[in-house]
Amino acid sequence: MRRYTMNTVRQERLVDELVEAYISWREACARVNEAYRSWARETGPGGRAAFGLYTAALDAEEHAAEVYAWFVRRADELPWSEDPADEPLGERPPEVGWQ
Repeated sequence: MRRYTMNTVRQERLVDELVEAYISWREACARVNEAYRSWARETGPGGRAAFGLYTAALDAEEHAAEVYAWFVRRADELPWSEDPADEPLGERPPEVGWQ
């Protein structure tokens, strides 16, 4: 029973982290969209800086997508039946914190 409880807690934690990673990714997507619009509106000498902000936002979005994908793959690997299998969480996701 203890093993089943631990797996349930792990699964719940994984789902929470997966949802948080999804939200972070969607927020990063919104930042890319805003940075692109700012760059597209820029007509003066600030265009180079606006483009730099846009590419930085793209990099951050790519990283957020990798983190989210890691959690999705990990969730796909776990047994989601009522069987109390003892599956370790395994490796950690890519570094978080590019937001």
